[in-house]
Amino acid sequence: MALVALASLALSSSACIFARVMYYGEPSLSAPTYFDSRVVPAPRPSPLRATLTEAKITLAESTRVSYRSFDDLLRENRTRAFLWIHDDQVVYERYFDRVTASTQLPSFSMSKTFASVLVGAAALDGLVDGPADHLIDYLPELAAKPGYRDITLDHLLRMTSGLDFTEESVAGATFYYSTDLRARLYDYEVTRTPGTRYLYGSLGVQLIWSALDRRLAGKTVAQYFSERVWGPIGAEHAATWSLDSAEKGVEKLFGGFAATTRDHARIGLLFLHGGAIEGNRVVSEAWTKESLALDPVAGVLRTTDGNVRRGKYQWFWTLDGRGYFAKGYRGQYVFVVPARNMVFVRFGDDYGDVDWTGMFLRLADSVARERAAK
Repeated sequence: MALVALASLALSSSACIFARVMYYGEPSLSAPTYFDSRVVPAPRPSPLRATLTEAKITLAESTRVSYRSFDDLLRENRTRAFLWIHDDQVVYERYFDRVTASTQLPSFSMSKTFASVLVGAAALDGLVDGPADHLIDYLPELAAKPGYRDITLDHLLRMTSGLDFTEESVAGATFYYSTDLRARLYDYEVTRTPGTRYLYGSLGVQLIWSALDRRLAGKTVAQYFSERVWGPIGAEHAATWSLDSAEKGVEKLFGGFAATTRDHARIGLLFLHGGAIEGNRVVSEAWTKESLALDPVAGVLRTTDGNVRRGKYQWFWTLDGRGYFAKGYRGQYVFVVPARNMVFVRFGDDYGDVDWTGMFLRLADSVARERAAK
């Protein structure tokens, strides 16, 4: 979220949103404390195992000019948590600057990936028929709005709905700090034919919240997420979904999830294993494949990670196809290297000077080289 957007919002927003903007400014790793939240219980904890011998990370000679060790590199590049899982076991884990293994850290836009998993679980349950469902099947009052009849859940997940919502704008900042999301959800016009253009934005995922909320018949989205995702994947700690406000009680599905580092890794493990963990089926294997399938509408995107490809349901792919990842604001990652059976998680106050996706791939390759040399 750009500072200019926050400044514009401060000039145009309601008093409560204005107060939040002025007090908090740009979101940080303290974001879970900014808002009221709803607890996501972890009813079936299954702790991750750790290897007896920690992975040894040797810096390249050129890197050793600047850093004494890999820990030094992490610390100096604003990392607060780093986790490396290989063959379902923790092989390397570090925390810095008062962050610990039990600290709840904000997913930011990785929340959208967790949201897509929840839709997949709802499809498996029959709570939704599937991504081809039309939004008005759940929210019939929107049928009168021009263009809304043609929007499907697939369009919302893929950010191809045609809705005129731009993330890097006052709209994006307003959404993040809003105290009444329901009052804003249906204000946006359809300006392009759904399915024809990719435009990154949080609105689509939050509209999915509305659709799920209608079908849950009084159960909260956080409760359903706990039952169908957080419990089955074996999360060790309770998580939280930020709310717009305690009074309105709307989970910010687009960016309000917070959990521990190890528990974030479980979404990577879930997809690495085709939608099931330890025999617990969360989403269908077909859903994982469709989620990761390259999106022909989005194509190649220019991001802070360079050129990447977009998976259909809230994943990115490295351009060479070696790794896929969920990504959050200012350098939060869950990164999967399927050929190496590895998952990396990184949280930080910013990117620092590191190409993180390249770093994850280099670390994965280093293990392959060591094995080949034995």
